[in-house]
Amino acid sequence: MFIGNLVLRCGPYRKSLKLSDPGRECDVPQRERRTMAIPIRSRLKAVRVALLAAALAATMAAAALSASAQSADSTDPVQAEALPTSFAWSSSGILAGPKPDAAHPNIAGLKDPSVVFHNGRWHVFASIASSAGYNLVYFNFTDWSQAASATHHYLDRSAIGTGYRAAPQVFYYEPQGLWYLVYQTGNASYSTNRDIADPNGWTAPKHFYSGMPQIIEDNIGSGYWVDMWVTCDDVNCHLFSSDDNGHLYRSQTSVANFPSGMSEPVIAMQESNKYDLWEAANVYKIQGENRYLLLVEAFGDGGRRYFRSWTAPSIAGPYTPLAADLGNPFAAQSNVTFPGGQWTRDISHGEMIRSGVNQKLEISSCNMRYLYQGVDPNAGGDYNNLPWRLGLLTQTNQSPGCGGGEETTPPETTPPPTGACSATVSVVGSWSGGWQGKVTVTAGQAAIGSWKVTWTWPGSQTIGSAWNASWSQTGAAVTASDVGWNGTVAAGQSREAFGFIANGATATPQATCTTA
Repeated sequence: MFIGNLVLRCGPYRKSLKLSDPGRECDVPQRERRTMAIPIRSRLKAVRVALLAAALAATMAAAALSASAQSADSTDPVQAEALPTSFAWSSSGILAGPKPDAAHPNIAGLKDPSVVFHNGRWHVFASIASSAGYNLVYFNFTDWSQAASATHHYLDRSAIGTGYRAAPQVFYYEPQGLWYLVYQTGNASYSTNRDIADPNGWTAPKHFYSGMPQIIEDNIGSGYWVDMWVTCDDVNCHLFSSDDNGHLYRSQTSVANFPSGMSEPVIAMQESNKYDLWEAANVYKIQGENRYLLLVEAFGDGGRRYFRSWTAPSIAGPYTPLAADLGNPFAAQSNVTFPGGQWTRDISHGEMIRSGVNQKLEISSCNMRYLYQGVDPNAGGDYNNLPWRLGLLTQTNQSPGCGGGEETTPPETTPPPTGACSATVSVVGSWSGGWQGKVTVTAGQAAIGSWKVTWTWPGSQTIGSAWNASWSQTGAAVTASDVGWNGTVAAGQSREAFGFIANGATATPQATCTTA
């Protein structure tokens, strides 16, 4: 069946077909035609991406929102400890399940969670599943003990609309001052919102691609195009997706163009056994390191879901195995304990608890936590009707340098500046007629609680927009100061203070830093 340019291999909703139905348009392979062991999850997932055109006028809103968002989103730089080569976890009991209402009476599963901590509250977005199909739900709370009692807001009542929407990912795109929700609709889709706590504020779906890219069409076989995921560095935003056929794909566009201009995907990773590289790929930046962590869901013994992991020096790779097989998994029933009683044998689609909320998706290498979906081991039948619930993993082993959960101060490699602070201007990326820059502030021998940076352009350069700073330009003179949450810098330490879009030729003028 075709919808526009998109091939749907399982009728309007892949997941709405019963696994036991032979002879249907989307017949399920014999290995997958079982009650629970290898359920084929149909997530034609949509990826959201954000517009960051050369003029990012809306970014001043980013500074205002970041001031509150970064209570958990931005912390002083910390020294990252090396990730362990094996992991151990403890799981909570069931934290949240579906809450049917009159308009959604038969919800069976709550699954595919994405989570951020903003303004003192946890904000969770998830899929709701039933025999009728999939859509999205949002709820928030201040403490995990409140997750079960939180009000559910169904996003089909917003401009996101009805129909197939699943597997959301949420993040705050600082250059535009917008929240992005990426999800699958049969394409890689996204919506935006200025207020994450307003469930009615999401825009109608837009797509990263005009249809299924040719390379995915050529390799997907009997699989499904699912689980879109966006991660950005200083220069590019990368879009990952899976095909339930042993392939992980990656596209990219510049930070300035996001969410437009996604390149044709390339195969970022592949396995001959498709069950070893299934879906639910996450990519995170390790805080304090130029290193990235990739997680991908796979099938283990008895068809139970678990996660493999790899690391790389850049988002594009190359990726080296970390804890990447069933004998040494990232997270599986074999390395997870259940103090309150084991309620699932599947450690499935979820998301790490991040250090912040922005598009870089940073996580700490210490005290890791993972919000995941699990299911009653005795449940079976139609995949759409499986009783998926949410639980939280907490890491129980970590590197000795993590200090029992306390952040460590990085060793000094060069003497700290003797003044109150110093600042440098650097170029992140450029294009015809414009470029993106960033300013790094370094504290002297004492910590600072605020900063003001000034410089003079060598030519006719002008700032078009900036984020995470209050700024002004008079002639060639630029003045910028912190916006509250990002004013603190520990003694001898550095932080990326703010970013900007400039017109004219690239330049790195000498900057002066004072405490405001």
